[in-house]
Amino acid sequence: MLLNLHIDQQEFWLGIIVCSASMLAAAWFMFRHLRRYRLITDTPTALIRSAPQGYVEIIGHVVGGEGGLLEAPLSGRPCVWYRYRVDRQSSSRKNRWSSEHRGTSEQWFQVDDGTGVCLIDPAKAEIDAVQHRVWYGNTPNPNLNTTTHTHTGSFLTRPLTIAAGIPLGTRYRYIETLILEHEKVYALGTFQTVGGGRGVANIEQLQAQIIRDWKANYQDLLIRFGTPGAKLLSDTEWQNVRDAARIEAQKQRQASLDLPDMHTLSNPGLPGHPLLISTQDEEKLVKRFRFRATLCLIYLAAALWFCAELLTASIYS
Repeated sequence: MLLNLHIDQQEFWLGIIVCSASMLAAAWFMFRHLRRYRLITDTPTALIRSAPQGYVEIIGHVVGGEGGLLEAPLSGRPCVWYRYRVDRQSSSRKNRWSSEHRGTSEQWFQVDDGTGVCLIDPAKAEIDAVQHRVWYGNTPNPNLNTTTHTHTGSFLTRPLTIAAGIPLGTRYRYIETLILEHEKVYALGTFQTVGGGRGVANIEQLQAQIIRDWKANYQDLLIRFGTPGAKLLSDTEWQNVRDAARIEAQKQRQASLDLPDMHTLSNPGLPGHPLLISTQDEEKLVKRFRFRATLCLIYLAAALWFCAELLTASIYS
């Protein structure tokens, strides 16, 4: 069915530009969501104990990082990761909010799948957490409010609000997303195992590096190995330096060999291979990305249809 459009040249080109931009955006987001859908469905779940090095998928339960639990800045809840934002309501337009301040934690946390523990670096991750809360108050710091009003939240109840959905007498909106200890986590990223003697340099390489480090402060080297008052080390004294450096290299290498295995998951830094972390289960993630890709396809088709209508109207006008 064709639209009965009567447009001038300026409206025509404006419509074409808007439609083209919409189609490009819809296509970009569609392929982005499809890419994540395929990554999740095509990547098998690996056990931490035996996971291959590279891009893998792991599923386990959160345990606190080596630094202990964090405290969420707005609610004060103990967690292993948080993202928050405080918005202020515009004085001229009640439905407009501007960001006052925001932040995201960068402390590593751990995931245990029963076969091993993996350290996860949340930096540059796409994180989708169930624990998401939005509430309102009348001060920049929610802890200073005499009363606060919860608007939405996965773990809180809804209060009475005005028709617009914002509690009366509030000027600030608080948004907080958390990952809590013991939550089940799905993670997709670059898996690496360090320690256990992996990547340890040989004795000669370590010895050469130690000597370079010592030579950087030649005066200390003279005091330690040289004859009192001498400005240069003799050949015999240089041999003593090499012998001492070799003993130190053997100690360092043995200490490295004695380190236990440590597994990490981080952002690979490769286009099309994001670090995904979610407290949703895998099936829900697959459905979500498939649904989003479908919506983008529908939007793309609608924009293409409207662009065709503009072209048709331009021809017959």
